[in-house]
Amino acid sequence: MSQSPPPPLARRVRRRFTAVQARLDAGAGDRWIPYVIAAILSLVLSVVSVSRLNNLEMGPDLAGFTQGVWLASEGLSPNSTLLGEGVHLLELRWSFILYAFALPAAVLPSSWVSVAEMLLIGQAIAIGLAVIPIWKLCRSVASLRVGAATAICAGYSLHPATQAIGTVDFHPEALALPALLSMVYFGSAKRWIPYWVSVALVLLVEADLGLVIAVFALLVLGNADRSTGLWTLGIGLVWSLGLLLVAQPLIGETGVIGGLYGEYGDSFGDALLEIVSNPVDFTGDLFGRDNLTLLLSLLTPMLFLPLLSLRHLLPAIPAVGLLLITQTSGSTSGIAPILAFVMVASVFALNRLGTLGVDRVFVDPRLLAALVAVASLLFLTQSPLSVYEQPWQLNDRDEADQELIDAASRIDPTWPVRASASVMPFLAERRFVYLLGAEEPTVAAVVFRSRAVLIDQRTLDQPLNEQQRQAFTDQMATLGFNLVNPESDGSILLYFRP
Repeated sequence: MSQSPPPPLARRVRRRFTAVQARLDAGAGDRWIPYVIAAILSLVLSVVSVSRLNNLEMGPDLAGFTQGVWLASEGLSPNSTLLGEGVHLLELRWSFILYAFALPAAVLPSSWVSVAEMLLIGQAIAIGLAVIPIWKLCRSVASLRVGAATAICAGYSLHPATQAIGTVDFHPEALALPALLSMVYFGSAKRWIPYWVSVALVLLVEADLGLVIAVFALLVLGNADRSTGLWTLGIGLVWSLGLLLVAQPLIGETGVIGGLYGEYGDSFGDALLEIVSNPVDFTGDLFGRDNLTLLLSLLTPMLFLPLLSLRHLLPAIPAVGLLLITQTSGSTSGIAPILAFVMVASVFALNRLGTLGVDRVFVDPRLLAALVAVASLLFLTQSPLSVYEQPWQLNDRDEADQELIDAASRIDPTWPVRASASVMPFLAERRFVYLLGAEEPTVAAVVFRSRAVLIDQRTLDQPLNEQQRQAFTDQMATLGFNLVNPESDGSILLYFRP
């Protein structure tokens, strides 16, 4: 009797893959896959963001929040001189969650971890933890199989916006990502105690996010949870509008540098009044090319799947409006809440595109492969962690960078100092520190309120030539500010007033 030939290789691979997926779908994958992805993402973002900090690639926003948190940890009023004239840390957008960083900042020695590093690591951990509610939403609410859930989590992890939020400066709204996604998961699963805990955490991150929660309440109402939906709507609106329209004007006009809402004003009320009085200009700004390009960049890595579930994308509308009126070129602020609902809408879009089996929704593997492929390609071409950006070289400082850091370490921490933006995070843990602009420095401007001045000429629009540098140094000397690093080649200028 002749023996039948073995099955083709493709069939054996398919059978083996099906068996592995069956074991993972049975519960094994839920116990480790999301936690491994979350841990890896948090670790990578932490290492890269801290490396960028040490390589002088972080901006003054991180320094402003660092100073505010440090002041709170010292028991002082957190009025950061880097954020504006007399601006309280809460005045920005009522980010009460930042006070949670003050306690470890007060306890842990600065030689172990600086406040700036603590903020960046906390941001990275929050972004990584968001993977877990995304996974649970895929598995428990949308009933997707392990392959689809893994593809969604991979798309989130590889999304250029995720990488940019986690490695380019500090964004308080990013701390709300796990709570926002948990709110959606627990609300969809009708687990109301953890749902309200998640809502509370989101509101403590930023008052603006109360508007996002208010729109999400419409989805809760659509699920026939009338009482919970109405309470969610009321709490979201009362919290956000109460703080932004009532409490902030009572405190006084914010002196935030650059305006809290861009050209629309320093407060939410100013922005709202400007929009109502000039709706045509607002519409033009809203649909500008840069804004549409930004929204396109958020949807493309997910194959535009969110457009197939617009209902679940609705809560992002307030965040989109605030982002588009305050958007500046290259900024990643305000993107986090939009990214959260892009992922939520993608999950439910896959649920609609799939075929319901016995207890799980089957999604075409070719669609999942395309999703991961597009996310990977955009990661390679647009992410700050792309191999083309050579992130492994972030710890390579040149001589000027090292000289700048050494100069910053020579400044007494009790002295008020004015310095360039590149070194600002290293000087933020002091009571008085002021930002030096990128325009050509003038003696009157740099000595105001300062006892030390540190200039990184590489950040100036037009560096001083040798003759201008000598004239500037002579003028500083007439006011008692002496150049204390004359051995420098002139790129780094440090002045002390004894």
